[in-house]
Amino acid sequence: MVPGRFSLPEENRDRVVATYAIETALSLEEVSDGLCAEQSTGTWESVERETEDLVSRCGARAVGSWRRGDHVVLRIAFPTGNFGCSIPMLLSTVAGNLYEMGSFRRTRLLDLEFPDAFVEGFEGPSFGIDGCRELLGVTDRPLLGTIIKPNVGLSPEEFGEACYESARGGVDFVKDDELVADPGYSPISDRVTEAMDGLDRVEEETGERKMFAANVTDEVDGIVDNAEEARDAGANCLMLNFVTAGLSALRVLTSEMDLPVHCHRDMFAAFTRVPDHGVSPALLNKLVRLCGGDQAHVGSIDGKLYESNDEVVANAAPLRERWLLKSTLPVSSGGLHAGKVAANLDRLGEDVLILAGGGIHGHPGGTTAGARSMRQAMEVAAGDRELGESPEMKAALEKWSPVKAGEDGN
Repeated sequence: MVPGRFSLPEENRDRVVATYAIETALSLEEVSDGLCAEQSTGTWESVERETEDLVSRCGARAVGSWRRGDHVVLRIAFPTGNFGCSIPMLLSTVAGNLYEMGSFRRTRLLDLEFPDAFVEGFEGPSFGIDGCRELLGVTDRPLLGTIIKPNVGLSPEEFGEACYESARGGVDFVKDDELVADPGYSPISDRVTEAMDGLDRVEEETGERKMFAANVTDEVDGIVDNAEEARDAGANCLMLNFVTAGLSALRVLTSEMDLPVHCHRDMFAAFTRVPDHGVSPALLNKLVRLCGGDQAHVGSIDGKLYESNDEVVANAAPLRERWLLKSTLPVSSGGLHAGKVAANLDRLGEDVLILAGGGIHGHPGGTTAGARSMRQAMEVAAGDRELGESPEMKAALEKWSPVKAGEDGN
């Protein structure tokens, strides 16, 4: 069959369609038949109970295949009745044993297309872009956030002071680092209390509402307990390392807690970074949205991570495209500072959370000055301020973007 998207026949419309790129020496037919059998009704040898009726009801079907160099691209339709609205069983079906097949040298799961009836089995984000904006009272500009640094080791009191200094400089959102959850030196309840005290002080001083995302990552049976503890201590957002905890854990958390959930993707590159193997990060974000994530990392434009700028834009697309579920807020993070704000907003638009750690806390003038430099850079991007005109922005550009600082005559 020829490449491209096309309407499925009526008998395939209760199926999830997976698109793969597989490096193999096998023919199109051999790859297609082998994958369909392995991931649905068959195995390496014929089985007496594999009847025509059973295969018709439960068998995977190829709905498209073509050659692309050394790779075979396949579109395979899987009956939703094989796995229901279960994320673990969905992934076992579309991304299970096929990665172990000796004749498939490399396999990339590129995308999953879901029928409406399947999507309706999921609640999706409770807050998403509009809900997060409403909670913060910010509707007319991009959102700005920070990760408290150093990553680990701060006492709750030191952490709370860093939150205060960040918010005083103009960030809307503060979060734990992914390496901090509930360590003995900074228990969740103590850290959240100090963080919210700092943010509440800034709201009293400036009238700006702030959001703090407490990392509740733990063993599966401890995640909701941590979340309840964080909520009871005043947290108005939660954070989950959803790759290490699992997408199913994310779905449980978002369904159990009436707070926005910030989704950190650490360890994702273990299966996304090799371009012709693993799973595409854009698909991972589609699954985050399906599981109810309100905010999700997409990489950063001109940042420190492995993805190209075009890939970052592609990662953000599934979070905001038209769907039955609310949109998820894209989070740009990874090596950002004031000199990179404009490029990120140019490529990702205004419905984004720009997140900086070292680019705020490593500022020569300290945390508050670093936050101000980022907020001012947003004003530059909006045309409300000149590049490098403030001392905070000038110091940031001289440290991290000397060429841009020089171009501005400073």
